[in-house]
Amino acid sequence: MRLAIEASRVSVVVFVSFLLIGTVTPIQALSQSGQPPSSTTVQSVIDRAEENFLRGEEASAKGLPDIARRMFDSALDTVLQSGIDLKTNPKLDAYYRSLLERIHKHEALPGDVHDAADRPDVAEPSVLDEVSAIKEDELALTTADGVKIFGHYDFEFSVAPPVFQFINFFVAGRGHSTMEVGLERSGRYRQMVEKIFKEEKVPLDLMWLAQAESVWKPNALSRAAAKGIWQFIPSTGSRYGLAQTTWIDDRSQPEKSTRAAARYLRWLHDHFAGDWLLAMAAYNSGENRVDSAIARCGYADFWELYKRGLLPQETRNYVPCILSIIVISKNQKRYGFDVKADSPLNYETVELSGQTDLKVVADLIGVPYESVQDLNAELRRGTSPAGERYTIKIPKGMKKQFDVAYAALPEEQRVRRITVPAEDVAERYRSSYRVQVASYQVRRGDTLASVARRSGVSVKELAKLNRMSARGELRKGQTVKVPKTVRASRGRHGHVSRYREEPVARSKHRGAPARVKSSRSHQAGTPRGHSSRRHRR
Repeated sequence: MRLAIEASRVSVVVFVSFLLIGTVTPIQALSQSGQPPSSTTVQSVIDRAEENFLRGEEASAKGLPDIARRMFDSALDTVLQSGIDLKTNPKLDAYYRSLLERIHKHEALPGDVHDAADRPDVAEPSVLDEVSAIKEDELALTTADGVKIFGHYDFEFSVAPPVFQFINFFVAGRGHSTMEVGLERSGRYRQMVEKIFKEEKVPLDLMWLAQAESVWKPNALSRAAAKGIWQFIPSTGSRYGLAQTTWIDDRSQPEKSTRAAARYLRWLHDHFAGDWLLAMAAYNSGENRVDSAIARCGYADFWELYKRGLLPQETRNYVPCILSIIVISKNQKRYGFDVKADSPLNYETVELSGQTDLKVVADLIGVPYESVQDLNAELRRGTSPAGERYTIKIPKGMKKQFDVAYAALPEEQRVRRITVPAEDVAERYRSSYRVQVASYQVRRGDTLASVARRSGVSVKELAKLNRMSARGELRKGQTVKVPKTVRASRGRHGHVSRYREEPVARSKHRGAPARVKSSRSHQAGTPRGHSSRRHRR
């Protein structure tokens, strides 16, 4: 999924055909000649692809996303249809990978921030980033000798040497721990996935795509902005009804994203005339790219496309990786795994009448914040959407307690502020609360390095927090943000010296709302600090 670009573009076929009409004959001649391409030929392919990419960037900058996507597709197709084997041409292979990465940067929707520092939920690395980095020479070290395929499966597929190699990679190679983690976490969602896949008429064995995609982690976020258990990129997520707003990202909602994945897989299966291997390849790289590879090859067969090097390396790894996971997962003990799967998530739902902080929810029912956050991974900022009712999940057995406590809680105390008074951090607030921010006024001699060192963060992190270059200079009197975990000294009158705290609204059961007003100490020649802003989570 992480390579897929929005697929329903009927006009692309005509457009791309027009762009490539002058190159069809040379491409065929090149592939049939058997001669390695010259450096001039490779550079010509790169130049044509780059020209299309730049046109796509220009269209994107002008707010023309559909045209931009068509040009990006044309750039990729220029490389894929060149007839040059990427495996044997490092220059073109490196360019193609670079091209993919640059195109993926344009996949994020407006306002769809993928920086974990800008939202409370934690984004975890996607396992596909690891899979895509596996080189053929590493797989070549794990031979197929002695490896057998056991079990019966609910869809037909043929097995080639890469499948045996991936089985060994997970059984005896560095993929062993990843497999164990996935088998363990799968227990949380398997019952739910099986139910939805049955309803959507998708083979149950294909649930193990989730292990290859994310190791069953709702917060998995790839370098290409693909997110969730099923690793939807923003555009394909929107295509299948997964909302992505300031407050929520349904790609991390297990039930909704599973339904979307099942429907997309079923559509791909029908598109490729019932071939599940091609459907899996297209799930990873997009149906247009697989269609182009088939047109170039002349055979609608994944292993033939694999052999001819017509698919991206990640997709070449993806399908045999999934097949190996399916084989192992259905025959765990035969392959040396003895993993106890996690219990299914046990929860009930409650409706929130207005915007509510998950930290408040956790305190009302007396459970750790993480246990509520994990059940509601789609809430990007740790709070339900503003201005609407929203249904959340809470641990089973807590509904009655929550309803009573929530009804008694004043509306203005349902949403907390981002920061809390310094004296409350250690005693009243759990460590699960987000890292707080204070304002600091720069003194003579201060540098990014010295402030970062006192704040306990790196120069890069401090610069990022203040949206400035890590090589930037600080000016005396300049106000910068620093993590509030630093110890701010207090003056004679109880004011925080050099650091200003931001006000906070507390829940009723935490005590009366408190506001902390503090400024820099009145020292000779030192200007008074300005009142700081208040931020809502």
